[in-house]
Amino acid sequence: MLQGLSEGLEPWVRSFLASTPLEEDIRFHAASHGALIGILFSFSLLAMLRKPLDKPMLLHFYFIGHLIFLGTLLLTDPALAKQSFFVFILFAVVLCVLFAVYSKRREMLRPQQSRVLNRPLLIMSGIAFLGLLPFIIRGITGQIDDGDMQFRWGEGAALGLTLAYSGYLTATSRPGARTLGILQSLAYIYMGLASITLPHYPGSWGVLGGTAAIVYGLVYGALVLQQLSSESSWKALESVPS
Repeated sequence: MLQGLSEGLEPWVRSFLASTPLEEDIRFHAASHGALIGILFSFSLLAMLRKPLDKPMLLHFYFIGHLIFLGTLLLTDPALAKQSFFVFILFAVVLCVLFAVYSKRREMLRPQQSRVLNRPLLIMSGIAFLGLLPFIIRGITGQIDDGDMQFRWGEGAALGLTLAYSGYLTATSRPGARTLGILQSLAYIYMGLASITLPHYPGSWGVLGGTAAIVYGLVYGALVLQQLSSESSWKALESVPS
């Protein structure tokens, strides 16, 4: 978490805690790392410090998010994946420990609560996916063409895919959806601010894209708070057809 958040400050503050020395032209890529590792992954675990058994979907998201991250690395840069095999081992150890100590494993893998899709949140997630699609495609192609053996472009694609999946999870209204939605809102606002700060850097969403991300994050966060007034809101939505 500390490394992710520290590198996430790179658009504004150069940090010695960055995972690799960052050249000037890849400073924006550090924002993707900050959003994915520092906000989405780390904060989802922090949120589970309070009543973790009431939020199995957060742990589900944590698992699938890491699989998306590792899968993107493996598919877009097999040579780098082989070179960075220790990352796979490290993530596997962490995930196995979490799986071993979490008593509601069934809920984490296959939630018993019926899926009740929240249409406004599902529509918002669809809009976000359309907006993220060029960013995802550019990240994949950029990583395939990258000869520097750094997972910078690919991590942006992994971030986009993870945000898209987390949007769907939030729309299911299962326990933990409200917290996950708030984390997404923070990630969009953060990426928007980083884009406005570094509008012309490779990978940046630019001023217009950054502004749109901030507006979307604020609207989405407000909608999540309004639609999912509590972590048990799925009960109130059971009568709504999915």
